[in-house]
Amino acid sequence: MTLFNAHALGSLVAVAGNALSRRLDIIVGALVQELETTADGELGNAIKETLETLLGSIVDAEGLNTLMLLLLEW
Repeated sequence: MTLFNAHALGSLVAVAGNALSRRLDIIVGALVQELETTADGELGNAIKETLETLLGSIVDAEGLNTLMLLLLEW
């Protein structure tokens, strides 16, 4: 993942609305996996900001349920 991709994804999840719920597990999984392999730095900070934006953008019960199930699975 590049710095540009992390910022672009952060912008997209901020406006995705209910459509975010359908791909939440894939997006969160990819971001967490990338965060684990990326050393701290500008890219790591961008991924963390994207994750914060993503978690703050969950607006429906379906998305919250998906997130809770994903976290319990881990």
